[in-house]
Amino acid sequence: MKFALALATVIGMANADVYMHNPRGSNDRNCERNANRNNGNRLFDSQNNAAGGYACPRAVGNEVIQDEDGVASFGAFTQDKKIYYYEGSVLPIEWTNQHGCGPNSKVNCEIVIQYMCEDTADPQINNFWPWSTQKWGPNDSNAGTKVGAQAWRSGEKIASPRDGIPRDANDAATDTIPNNVESAVPSTVETRRFGMHENKDHYDRCEHTERNKGLYTADQRMRRNDQRATRQNPNGNRNGYECPEERDYYPWWHPSPWIDIAVLSNEGPVEPCTSVVLSNGDYVCRNENNQAIADGHTQRCAYYLSHSQNMHGKGFCDATTAGTVADKTGSTAWQQRKWYNNKVDCEANGFLWKEISHSDNLNGISYPVCGQTSFSRVNHLGNAMDDADIDSQNYFEDGGKTYLPESNNANRFVWTIPDIPTVKNGVDGYFDAGMEESYKSCTLRLRYNISTSDFPQWPEEAMESGHGWADNMVNFKNNTKKNEDDPATPLIQDPYIFTGVGDSAAKGKQFVSLAVNTNQYGRTFQDRSYKFAIKPRPSAESCDNPNDNTDCRNADSPKILSPNNNQKIFNLNVRGKRGNIVQTYPSVEYDFVPNRLKLDQNNFIHFQWTGSDYNPRRGCNNGEGGPPDPNDFVSAANANKNSRADRSNIIFMNTMAENVPMDMLGVTDVDEATGATSLATIMPNVPCGSGNTAEKDDCYRAIQRLSYLNQQSDGGSLTLRRGLDCLTEEELDQIKNKNERENHPLNCAKLNAKPYPYFDGGLMKMSQAGKYAYFSSRNNNFSNRDQTGIMCVRDGSGNGCEDVNGVLQDENQMISTAAIREKSFCNDEASDYSKGNNFGAASCIELSESILKEETQASTQADNDKIGDGNEEPCDTIIFFFQQATLEEKIGLAIALLFVGMGSAWGGYYTYNRIQARQNAGKKFAGNTKWKGAKATEMI
Repeated sequence: MKFALALATVIGMANADVYMHNPRGSNDRNCERNANRNNGNRLFDSQNNAAGGYACPRAVGNEVIQDEDGVASFGAFTQDKKIYYYEGSVLPIEWTNQHGCGPNSKVNCEIVIQYMCEDTADPQINNFWPWSTQKWGPNDSNAGTKVGAQAWRSGEKIASPRDGIPRDANDAATDTIPNNVESAVPSTVETRRFGMHENKDHYDRCEHTERNKGLYTADQRMRRNDQRATRQNPNGNRNGYECPEERDYYPWWHPSPWIDIAVLSNEGPVEPCTSVVLSNGDYVCRNENNQAIADGHTQRCAYYLSHSQNMHGKGFCDATTAGTVADKTGSTAWQQRKWYNNKVDCEANGFLWKEISHSDNLNGISYPVCGQTSFSRVNHLGNAMDDADIDSQNYFEDGGKTYLPESNNANRFVWTIPDIPTVKNGVDGYFDAGMEESYKSCTLRLRYNISTSDFPQWPEEAMESGHGWADNMVNFKNNTKKNEDDPATPLIQDPYIFTGVGDSAAKGKQFVSLAVNTNQYGRTFQDRSYKFAIKPRPSAESCDNPNDNTDCRNADSPKILSPNNNQKIFNLNVRGKRGNIVQTYPSVEYDFVPNRLKLDQNNFIHFQWTGSDYNPRRGCNNGEGGPPDPNDFVSAANANKNSRADRSNIIFMNTMAENVPMDMLGVTDVDEATGATSLATIMPNVPCGSGNTAEKDDCYRAIQRLSYLNQQSDGGSLTLRRGLDCLTEEELDQIKNKNERENHPLNCAKLNAKPYPYFDGGLMKMSQAGKYAYFSSRNNNFSNRDQTGIMCVRDGSGNGCEDVNGVLQDENQMISTAAIREKSFCNDEASDYSKGNNFGAASCIELSESILKEETQASTQADNDKIGDGNEEPCDTIIFFFQQATLEEKIGLAIALLFVGMGSAWGGYYTYNRIQARQNAGKKFAGNTKWKGAKATEMI
C-alpha cells in the first residue's frame, strides 16, 4: 500500500557535514588513535568526513580502567569518570555545520536535537515496543521470554545506550555490532566492545516493516522492501541498529526511542514556540508564557510540535493481546519484509494497531522547543552571526528562556537540562530500578538537514497560509518510473540543462551538466555524543570520598554543595582536542564552553570537563604535557615520545590580556607561603570569595582543586603511581631532555599525574561581584592557541557586566602582576645543534659565550602529520642548513663526501669491466654451435 504521509523535513541531508563540540560528538568514533575514524558504520550513519569527531572520553585500558558506566576501579574503591549534568542546569549545545543555516537565502535547513536514556533505549514495560523474539508478549512461554523486563541488559551491565569498551590497551572497540541477539546482550568482554544506541528490537522491526512507499525517491532504485531503504540509502546499508527511514525523516511516523529537545528551522519564528494549542482545526504556536506568537513564521513549528512523539502518539502493528509473537514473526508479511506500516492494512489482516507517546507513561515530558536557527554562511565550518553572552538574566528572566542566542561562537542551542521524569499513576512496571537509575545513561543526537528550493518538499500543513507551493509537495508520483527522462520527476542524476540555441543550427544547442546526486539532494547529517548522566540537584552538602568524609580537603571528588531551587546552575565545560588548528580540523582546539558568562550573585557554576587519551600523538608546539602512551604512571620510560592525552585546568588571572596566573600566594619567593596568607590573597580576586569562614574555606579549596586537579591527594592517582609524590622543581630540572621532562607521568606542573582526562571541579557559588578572567596553564600558549575565559558577576543592583565594544571583556591595562614564579630549568634550544629555535625557546647562553658573528638561520621543527596516529618523534627538524655546521663539521663532511665519490667511481668502473667481460665471453660461446647436433655419446 502506498503510505502517503508527509515527510516533514525531507531530512535527507547534502554534503554538509555537522560536528558537535559540546557535548563532545563522536562522529561514529570510539577509541581509535587515528586522525581518521576506523569505522563509519559503527553506531549510526553520520554522512560526515572521517576526520571529524572526538575520541572516546577515557584513559587507555580495559573496563577495569573504566567500565561502561564510567566507573574506574582501584581495588578497595572506585571513582566515577562520566560526565553528568544536574537537573535544571544550563548546558550550551554547540556545533558547526558546513553548508549554512538560519535566515540564509542560499539554503533551507533544519536542526533536530534529541536525547535518549535507558528507559526508552532498553524499555522494561510491555507494549512500549512491538513484541519481538527477544521481548515476547504475555501469552508466550519460553525460557528466553522477557515479559515485563528489559530485553538486553545483562545483570549490572547496561546494554543501551552503550559506547563500547576496549578489551585491552591495544583495542579500539570500533567494530559494528553484529546483527544477532548474542552480540546485543553485553554478557562478555567481547560483546561489551560493541556500542549500541538503538536496540536490536528497533532494528528488527525496521528490517521487517514495509518502507513508506508514499515518499519521493527521485530516480533512485530502492533495493529493499523494508525501512532500511531510503532515497539517501537506497541499498539499505546497516549502521549499528539505526533505522535508515527513522534517521532520514522527521517527524517519523513510528515510535522512536529519542525524546525531542528542539527543532530549529530557517522557517521558524524568532520567538521560540514551546507548545501548541488546537484552534479552529489548526495547531497554533505558543511561547514560554503560553501566549500567541506574533511572528508570522510559525506554521512549520506548529507542524513539528503537533507531530512530536513527546506528546503525539506514533503507531505500530503488533500481535493481538490474545495472540503470540509467533503470529507476527511467522507471518508471510513479516518474512517477506513487508510488515504492515499503517492502521488500515494492520487491522485488515487481523493484527492490532497500537499508538504510543513518551508522555503516555511519564510526567515531565514536554513539547520540544522550535525556533529560528542562527545565520551561518555556506562552505564554512565556523561560527554563526552576531554575539550574545550566556546571561542568567536573559535565560531565566520572568520565567522565560532565551533558547537561541545568536553568537560569534559555534552554532548554539542552550538546553535547560530536564528534570528526571516520574512515572504516571497507574503505569506499573515502567522501570523498576527507578528513573534516576535510567537517567544515569543518556546520549544526545543532533541532525542537520539541508534541502533545495528547486521543487516543493513540504506538506501543506507545514507551510504558511496562501503559500504558492502549499499543496504541491513532491511524493511517490514524482518518482522516475523508467531509466530515462520522466516529466514527472523534478530532477534526475547529473542532468543536462540547455542554456541557449547555439551559435548555429549546425553546431547544435548549448547545454551544461549539473552536479546533482539525487540521493543527496535534500540530505541529513548527524552527530551523537558519548554517554552522560542526568542527576537530581543535590539536596544536602556532603563529601563523596571513601578516604576523607570530614571536610573534603583530600577528597577524590569535590564537596557537594546544595543550591536551592531558585539558584541557577550553569555548566562550564571544555571543548576541543590535542593538536594545532589544522590537525584538529574539523574538530577544534581547546576552549572553554561557554568562555563568557554573565551571572547574578548566588548563581552557581558547575566546572566539569573530559577529553581523551586516544588522540593522535601531538607534541612540540602542537600539544603540551602527558602522560605518555603507554603510561606506567611512575617513570619516563615512554616520555620521550609525543603524547596523546587531553588535560585542562582553570587558573584565575588578573585580566584577559595576561597569560600568567594572578598572585595566589601573597608572599615573596624567599618567604614560605602559608595557607592563611594564600587564602587571604586569593579571596578578594575570585568569584566565590565572599561569605563566612566556612564558605571562604570551601572557595579556597575549590580554587586550588581547579588549578592543580587534586593531583597530590587523588586516591586513584596515588594508587596507580604506587604512592609516589609529584616531582619537585629540582627533580624536574635534573631531567635534561625537554620531552621526557614535560611528559613524565609525575610532572604535576603539566597535570600529568592526573591519570584520567575527566575532571569534576564541582559547584562554585558566585558570591562576589566582579569580572574574573581565567585560563588553562597547560594549553594556553600565547600566539599558538588560546584557552581563556571570563565570567562576570553582577553587583546587588544588577550592574557591572556591561559589554565593551559589544562583547563581555575586561580592561587591558598593560599591567602584569604575575604570580611568584621561580626560574625553571633552562633548556638551551636556541644554541643547541640541530634543535629548532623558531618557536621562541629561551636562550641560556652564558655571558662568557662569544657573540655570534656569522649569519644564522632557524631550524624548522617538523609539524606532526594530520594523518595516521600522529608523529611519535618529538620536535624533529625537517630542514638541515649547511650554514649551521661548524668549520670542523664542514671539513669532515667534505672529506666523507670525497671518499664516497671516489668509492662510487671505482665501483662503477669495476662493474662496467665485469659486465663487458661477461658479454665478450658469451659471444665466443655463442659462435660454437656444433654441440647442438652432437650425439649423446659424443658429449660424454
